Amino acid sequence: MPDVRDRPQTGPEPAVASERPRRAPKTGASERIGDERIAAYHDYTRRKGVNPVLYLLVRLLFQPAFLIWFRLERLGREHARVDGPLIVAANHRSFLDPFLLGVMLPWRRPMHYVAKVELFEKRWQGWFLNRLGAYPVRRGEADLQSLETSRRILARNGALGIFPEGTRIRRGSLAVPHRGVGRLALESGAAVVPVAV
Repeated sequence: MPDVRDRPQTGPEPAVASERPRRAPKTGASERIGDERIAAYHDYTRRKGVNPVLYLLVRLLFQPAFLIWFRLERLGREHARVDGPLIVAANHRSFLDPFLLGVMLPWRRPMHYVAKVELFEKRWQGWFLNRLGAYPVRRGEADLQSLETSRRILARNGALGIFPEGTRIRRGSLAVPHRGVGRLALESGAAVVPVAV
C-alpha cells in the first residue's frame, strides 16, 4: 500500500496574509469640505442671511404638509414675536426639526440654524441649507467662525435656532445641553425661547 504522505496535496493552498494597500486615514468633514467652502457659507450667512424666495417656497411647501401629516399644534407661538435678537433653543429628535421650527414660528422671523459641518459635504445640499439660513459648525471643538456668525446674526436682530444637545436624541430624556446658548444670550442680550418638539 502506497504511503499517502508522499502524494502531492491537491486541496486549496493554505491561507497567506495578503499584502493589501493600506487605506488613507479617514479625514473629518472639515477637511473634506475645505476651509474655503466653509468660510463661503459663513460669509453668505453673515452678509445676506436667508434667500427670501427659497425660504418662502420651502415654507409654503412644508407648513401645510406638517400641519396635516403630523397634526401639529402651535402653543406659545406669541413668545417668538419679540423685537430684537432671538434664540430658539429646542430639543432635537429628528432631522426634520429645523424645518418644523421654521414653519411653526412667525413668518416675519426667518430662522438661521447652526448645523453640523457634515451636512455641507455635498455641494448642492450645502448650498440649499445655507440659503435656508443654516451655517456649519465643527462639533467637538471651539468653532470660532460659527460663534462669530451667530453673534452677527443676533447683532442685526436676527432669529437663531440652536439645538443645545448638540445632536439628535431619539428616545428618552434630554441630553446634557452645551453652554453655547447661554453664552450667546449673555453676550448679545437675546431673548431665549425654549421649544419642545
